[in-house]
Amino acid sequence: MSKKAEKPVRRKIFAELPALAHRTSLENLDIAYRKLPIDEIERALDQHQRFLKGQRGGARASMKFADLTNADLSKRLLTGADLTGSKLSGAKLSHSMLMGACLFGADLRKADLSRANLLKADLRGAALRGANLMRANFTEADLRDGFLMYSKNGDIVSTAPEDSHTDIGDASLTRADLSRAKLSNAFIVQTDLRDSNLAGAIFVRADLSRSDLTGCNLAGADLTGANLAGAKLDGTVLSRAILHCTNLADASLLGALLDDVDLSTANLTGASLVQRLENIEGVVGDMVRAHREWMLTNGRGGKRGDLSGIDLTGVDLSHLNLSAAIFKQATLKGAKLTGTVLAMADLAQADLRETDLSGADLRGACFERAALSEARLVNALAGPIELRSGQAWPTNFCFARMAGVNAVGADLTGARLSDADLTQAVLNQTQLRGAILTDAVLTGADLREADIRDVDFRGAKDLKPSGPEAGPRSAAG
Repeated sequence: MSKKAEKPVRRKIFAELPALAHRTSLENLDIAYRKLPIDEIERALDQHQRFLKGQRGGARASMKFADLTNADLSKRLLTGADLTGSKLSGAKLSHSMLMGACLFGADLRKADLSRANLLKADLRGAALRGANLMRANFTEADLRDGFLMYSKNGDIVSTAPEDSHTDIGDASLTRADLSRAKLSNAFIVQTDLRDSNLAGAIFVRADLSRSDLTGCNLAGADLTGANLAGAKLDGTVLSRAILHCTNLADASLLGALLDDVDLSTANLTGASLVQRLENIEGVVGDMVRAHREWMLTNGRGGKRGDLSGIDLTGVDLSHLNLSAAIFKQATLKGAKLTGTVLAMADLAQADLRETDLSGADLRGACFERAALSEARLVNALAGPIELRSGQAWPTNFCFARMAGVNAVGADLTGARLSDADLTQAVLNQTQLRGAILTDAVLTGADLREADIRDVDFRGAKDLKPSGPEAGPRSAAG
């Protein structure tokens, strides 16, 4: 390479947002995207740590327009660091602390940001296509569109005029926290956002077409003018969300919670929603009779009960045998299911808020991503069921929303409760031995006198076990 080619090019860099009528100059920088050696990176990180602690010799880490491609920065302290325009494609940033960091226009394509903390970080115009963002914290982060400008022969030229939007396409955002994040005009096409917390996020004019938002919390989110065509919103919380002129064509909203949502201006052409039937009592009666015959004849007669995607609000199904029936994505809010046999039943993504399941047989049933807030499970049987093969099949409450649930005296032996929200749950005298509660939310949960022997609490939030069984041996791992 010639010396002339090696010489850094001096450019004037500007940051611009379409919403602004003026450009704000960042500063004059030499941006040859120099590959930083390991010792220089380590020195910058050491000085940055001293800076954060207010120690002598400290200096804020500034790696603007640095080439950090494939660099290993996992588990590092980068709070408030300046990484404007840096190349971080393929970089390892898992578990890193990036709170308040500036990543404006950064290239983070295929980077690993799993479980990274990006609280209030500036990611305007960042490229995140194909990145691993699983369980990352983007609370109040700024992911709006933006691009960098430079002067060339006296003219202002964009570094990426064809791609000024924050690009999160094809990324994995499962179980990430983007609550109150700013994502207006962001490009999030065909992205895996399952079970992410997007409450209060701003998605004005964002493109989320064909993205998977199954089980997400979008409560209070602003989706004005957003494109959600073909998106999966099954089991998603959309309560109080703003859907003004939102494109929901061909989207699936089965099992979605739509309390206080105005859909009058949204495009619902071809969208899938919970069905509201006029003769619901007759439909339920026919289903119960056909299901009973199906069970008595071991499937040779009758028909397996299936009311998936049906609105059954307030229905009375108490003391019926509905073993192995299917209520997937059905609305059963306020329904009466006291003493009902629902062993091996499928209630995934169903709305069971305020439902009475006291004394019900729920062994081996699937409640994955179901809404059970304020439901009653007093003395319910939700332990494992033994199959003919001799295998014990556990009850599945993974990702279930169980805030305020009353499960006093319930048997949840070996139940799967990973990522379940048990905020303010009443679990007095509940049998939880051998249950899996990894990454579950237990804020304010009452575990007095609960049997928590051999429970896996790894990653559980706000765990405060009490009672005679509480102690180090109660939490596996």
